[in-house]
Amino acid sequence: MPPALPVTLNDILSQASERYPSHELGFITSSAHNSYIQVKTFSSFNQYVRNLARTMLDWGKPAGSVILVYLTEHEDNMTAVWACLLAGYIPCLQPALSAQQAHKEGHVAHIQNLFSSSSWLTNEVGAQQLDSISGLEIHLLSGLQASALNYHVPVDWVARTIQSDDDAILFLTSGSTGFSKAVVHTHRTILAACHAKGEAYSLTPNTNVLNWVGFDHVAGSLEMHMTPLLFGASQIHVHASAILSDPLRFLRLIDEKCINIAFSPNFLLAKLIRDLDKRSDLIGTFDLSSIKRINSGGEAVISKTAQSFVTVLKKLARDPCKVSFVISPGFGMTETCAGCIYDPVDLATTEPKHEFLDLGRPIRGCEMRIVDPDDGKTVRADGESGELQVRGPMVFVRYYNNTEATSTRFVESGWYRTGDVGIIEHGVMRLSGRIKDTVIVHGVSYAILELETYLQTVEGVTHSFLAATPYRAPDQQTEGFIIFYSPTFDLGGEDASTKLFTTHRALRDISVKMITLPPQFIVPIPINQMEKTTLGKIARARLISLFKQGELAKHIARAEELLSDARGASFVTPSTETERALAKICARIFNLAESDISAGDNFFELGGTSIDVIRLKREGEVHFDLPEIPTLQILKHPVISSLANYINSLLTKDTRTEEYDPVVPLQLTGNKTPIFFVHPGVGEVLIFVNLAKYFQNERPFYALRARGFEPGHSFFTSMDEMVFCYAAAVKRTQPTGPYAIAGYSYGGVVAFEVAKRLEAVGDEVKFVGLINISPHIADRMYKLDWTGCMLNLFLFLGLMTKQGVNNLAPALRPLSRKEQLEVVWKLSSFKRLLELQLTQEKLDHWVDVACSLAECGKNYNPSGSAAALDVFYAIPFTGSKSDWLNKQLKPWDGFSRGQATYTDVPGHHYTLMDLDYVSQFQKLFRSRLEARGIQ
Repeated sequence: MPPALPVTLNDILSQASERYPSHELGFITSSAHNSYIQVKTFSSFNQYVRNLARTMLDWGKPAGSVILVYLTEHEDNMTAVWACLLAGYIPCLQPALSAQQAHKEGHVAHIQNLFSSSSWLTNEVGAQQLDSISGLEIHLLSGLQASALNYHVPVDWVARTIQSDDDAILFLTSGSTGFSKAVVHTHRTILAACHAKGEAYSLTPNTNVLNWVGFDHVAGSLEMHMTPLLFGASQIHVHASAILSDPLRFLRLIDEKCINIAFSPNFLLAKLIRDLDKRSDLIGTFDLSSIKRINSGGEAVISKTAQSFVTVLKKLARDPCKVSFVISPGFGMTETCAGCIYDPVDLATTEPKHEFLDLGRPIRGCEMRIVDPDDGKTVRADGESGELQVRGPMVFVRYYNNTEATSTRFVESGWYRTGDVGIIEHGVMRLSGRIKDTVIVHGVSYAILELETYLQTVEGVTHSFLAATPYRAPDQQTEGFIIFYSPTFDLGGEDASTKLFTTHRALRDISVKMITLPPQFIVPIPINQMEKTTLGKIARARLISLFKQGELAKHIARAEELLSDARGASFVTPSTETERALAKICARIFNLAESDISAGDNFFELGGTSIDVIRLKREGEVHFDLPEIPTLQILKHPVISSLANYINSLLTKDTRTEEYDPVVPLQLTGNKTPIFFVHPGVGEVLIFVNLAKYFQNERPFYALRARGFEPGHSFFTSMDEMVFCYAAAVKRTQPTGPYAIAGYSYGGVVAFEVAKRLEAVGDEVKFVGLINISPHIADRMYKLDWTGCMLNLFLFLGLMTKQGVNNLAPALRPLSRKEQLEVVWKLSSFKRLLELQLTQEKLDHWVDVACSLAECGKNYNPSGSAAALDVFYAIPFTGSKSDWLNKQLKPWDGFSRGQATYTDVPGHHYTLMDLDYVSQFQKLFRSRLEARGIQ
């Protein structure tokens, strides 16, 4: 324990900098290409934020003013929060704003009303997002930092004296049931939580903490920063994208920085197992003896997953006998300063009792109980399920300017109603459900009510007779949900099967687009059997209870019968040997019965991803004893019968050179305006397969592939030739506008030129999407010699890391072309080469295609304009995201007749279309399509 007890948060910082001046705060940013850590000592950080706080006073705002802190990096957020506190202001941490303009404007208006004013502290990117909203007072962190250079205040300077019961920090709730509420935490509530957590974690000044939870979340700011700082512990804060894009970094940091305490939600445990379990090359690689505790929250921790994680870490450790740590699932909320109940368990020696790990016992000062959810007061007996309530000094004091919400969440004697359903048995708590209307997917909470609002619009659904309910099937890695609804049509009617098929397909499509996950079950229930409460609400708890008890089995069976009929009406039994062989391969890929595969099935509509395409190609080549089935032909022939005909032509050697057509249809369902996507600088379009799936049953998705891959096809020799070819192909595919065109990386400037050409002949282009590309590419193209094109290709394909490419480039250039390829080939990921079915000969030719495209761009100078441009930006090749946006991308303003927009998307330049990020990218991309009126 610290020798003195601080009474305010400001005392925490003073104490830490005075007693442990050389201890460190480390940061790995979203733009870091390796594990480079930016470091500030406690002493230097203390001086830095006090200078900023003094500068803030120049704003002239009264003490106690609320400042909205809207930043992305841990260091920036941490800096802003401490500066606000020391200046006598109240920071309110704002999570990422919605990409939907209406949602964003509604939220900001709500915040303005809630606080009676809006002062925002943000960066240039945040300011751009807020630019369209009037009445905001916006301050840039960069401007504040520049002004702070004029000050050097004493190391104990504060703007005013504060008391322990003064408001300290505001946190916004997720707003899952409407607009966000602002949770008020005082200095007293936060300090009570920090003291109790630190004791529970056995923190000391020698502890090293690793955090990658966002700072706008109470776990990131209070549990993993304020608490360790109180005990003098050093900390490393990593942007989430740096861990999710490279989970190995999690283990490398534990090894290299002797991390003792870290955080990992269930989905990261599962991802690490999936990625590392079969990596025999990593066995014995890491020193993991320092790690003593891994906290886990955000979603339930599956016992088997946690046990497997422990096994994998021991296998990868240099000395498994020295690896001894607890996994500590916990329960907490914004209202309780994050975790307040924990159950640290050593899974190497303890066998879990339940499917999910228990959540444990309260920290010092916290109490818990289970009560009857109807009256909120009657305490349930040990082992009985009911509503979880907690109380203690770490529980928030009120919702800001919302007495009604505050009063409804507390009952007699200060008990807080969490809204969760739990069981306490022998003093140990575990959750069994949620009263609140949210579903958690990979630790991200989605509002059920918002989802239901969109699902209600589906034709075939009786309005107000639909409910979506969270549900986790046995052994399922993450939470899912079930849709219950009453159809508008008679399930016994003649056309019931067709209508049901169409309705269920629409419900699935909306679910995937909104929360990246299809429902596990869709259950149609006749309207006279759909129960409602006396207040006219669907009884969700009753429905899920009936489902689990098997009481809805007859409705599920009837739906399956009708869907089977609908499918049977279009089912074509594979009739040739080739069709049957392909059906068998597809059945293995999608874990289906062979008899379920129709010759008329579309590979991508069955769920095929880019990796599945490679698997189909590989298994098909082996089965049919063919040297190659070109990936392009699988993309062009996704229907099994069509692909079978193509393979038959290969088997009979009837393979005339096809005329080049740049258009590759990746999905053809839906009747809305098609989208055309131009290839990146490597020329291929397989990278768009994962994105195209999100547009099924909505709009056709076409990709434009470069010329020169197939035998007999020459390379493009100029940008004009390429643009003329692509524009003509778009017109052949979609004779009349309006058009929607996008391009990824290099393809962005090509898409811009295609749009201009279409407009020049009188067509309307309503959407031009430019993804992470500057209008001025000539300089970069001149730098891309054959070596550069090769390394760029290897990086794009995930065969090498950015660091590996940068380190290797100087040593390669003196070598011959053949020698260069051999060196890079040997250093590439063998697993990835196998996945992509690549040979040195294929890669050599692919580099030539990429070089031909680079040549076309060397003399490119943008000119003219398009009606409107939508620019999407991710972490760039080099430098910071803000510099990339402001110095390289903003020049697109000069080429857009309407207002250009700039949308921040997750991931790095080379990864934003990967499975880890594409689900979020498609939502942001779709929102811009809608904003431009693309129907």
